[in-house]
Amino acid sequence: MSLLRLVSGLLGGRRPGSGLSFRAEGAGPPRYRFERRARGYCYLPPRRPPDLEARLARLSARPLFSILTPVYAVAPRFLEAAIASVTEQWYPHWELILVDDASPRAETRAALEAIAHPQIKVRFRPENRGIAETTNAALAEAAGDYVVFLDHDDALTPDCLYELALGIDRTGADFLYSDEDKIDPDGLFSGPFHKPDWSPDALMSIMYTCHVTCLRRSLVEECGGLRPGFEGAQDYDLALRASERAARIAHVPKVLYHWRSLPSSIAADMAAKPYAVESVRRLKEEALARRGWPGRVEPVPAMPGQFRVAYLPEGEPRVSVIIPSKDNHAVLRACIRSILERSTYPNLEIVILDNGSSEGPTLAYLDEIGADPRVRIVSDPRPFNYSALNNLGARFATGEVLLFLNDDTEALTPDWLERLIGYAQRDHVGAVGARLHFPDSTIQHCGVVNLLDGPGHAFYRQDGDRVADFGRNLLEYDWIAVTGACLAIERRKFDAVGGFDETLPVAYNDVELCFRLVEAGYFNVVCQEARLTHHESVSRGQDRASRDKQERLERDRRRLYALHPRYLGHDPFHNRNLHPNSGLFQALTV
Repeated sequence: MSLLRLVSGLLGGRRPGSGLSFRAEGAGPPRYRFERRARGYCYLPPRRPPDLEARLARLSARPLFSILTPVYAVAPRFLEAAIASVTEQWYPHWELILVDDASPRAETRAALEAIAHPQIKVRFRPENRGIAETTNAALAEAAGDYVVFLDHDDALTPDCLYELALGIDRTGADFLYSDEDKIDPDGLFSGPFHKPDWSPDALMSIMYTCHVTCLRRSLVEECGGLRPGFEGAQDYDLALRASERAARIAHVPKVLYHWRSLPSSIAADMAAKPYAVESVRRLKEEALARRGWPGRVEPVPAMPGQFRVAYLPEGEPRVSVIIPSKDNHAVLRACIRSILERSTYPNLEIVILDNGSSEGPTLAYLDEIGADPRVRIVSDPRPFNYSALNNLGARFATGEVLLFLNDDTEALTPDWLERLIGYAQRDHVGAVGARLHFPDSTIQHCGVVNLLDGPGHAFYRQDGDRVADFGRNLLEYDWIAVTGACLAIERRKFDAVGGFDETLPVAYNDVELCFRLVEAGYFNVVCQEARLTHHESVSRGQDRASRDKQERLERDRRRLYALHPRYLGHDPFHNRNLHPNSGLFQALTV
């Protein structure tokens, strides 16, 4: 049953959005009560299945979970709520290991000393050693097959371990993570983060796996546990190192963790712990060095405390910029000028696919620009077929990296090619897109989402400077597809998947190529700091401008999903808990 249907029934048929929220009580077993307050989000506690025991019996394995909780000077009511969220788990095979890091607060110690539960271990450290060493002390006590990390003032949902057990049974993963939300200072659930499936470039951009994280204990031990010196980001450092060794990483697309947002917590404000900011910078620099990837770590001005990775080209591979065009000399001239005069990358060629130009000014410009040794003109007067034109351009190109580019674009950032090449050369990356702006600076493209009614641009026409949905519009995330208006890919990968599908002559050919790249095991990424202006559809007009074009667009969409039925209404880099027809990553509201 859908979330909206559940809530509609819960409200006795009243319209969703009537202002009911849940409040999480601070201590004792997890309790929820209605509060009449307008919120954009409502967490609904799951209903315990009546046949839970039968479901558990059907699991091929019933792993023991060791829940690791370092404790330091936490208010007893928050600690008690965290513990209660564990003792109320549906899944019975767990142990909770609480290690106090020499808390100076007497009531914290008293609360720990009062615990008497056969599945809970309480340990006290004689001196304060920090969160990483304290977590490692808990790890040393663990007997479980998997470890789960729980902060001393947060809460697991009652179905958390059950859902993790199902995920392990289904996938055999040794690294699992879930969606999460926050408990605000008023005790209300807020700020849900509905995450994409495994996205390695997103993890290098932001600690998106975060809570809840569940790792096979042997994997954590193989990684050497948490590393002191990365306080405030020790879990991020472990996630990056574990992801390098994990055989399989799985996402459970349900909120399984409530992260308490207090004034002094990173959940409320990264700036609350400035040492964590420095830890984030260093752990990314170390990840680059450990992986042997040339690059630099850059601050993101719009997101204080966050850093992006700019990969540097390995060597100086030639990039072939492939541009289809027809009788569009003014726009084409501006595009070519921006590449040749504004770009700092030297080893490039431009292949212009002239699709039957006949106007004098265009022919004169092609003769003029064709005299430049960096430019090659290839004539193809056949009826317009975007896929065929680009495949032809790829055959004439000599570069190791192919960059398919619309003629109605203009480069804005001088190092745009270096940034695109740096990502394209990563072995796990398929297609690399750029951030495209309309002339008014609103977003034209920062990633493609595959929605219920078909592919569309994320954050289309939104303010280009506003931070949206955990930085998806500003940081380098993985996407199911990027636009062919600016798409870079290594030639070897392009050839391996067979290039563009020429049965899609106009629409969705870029999306279809990206679908095949995902199916081949690659990740498509948007490099947000490679920026261009895109005068969208200046060359050919809007696909929805006439009835014939609308019908053709619908035919192409049906063809896309006939080729890839698994992606009909499904996008692994979106989330089923988000609005199915919004590119704004909006949670379903109630």
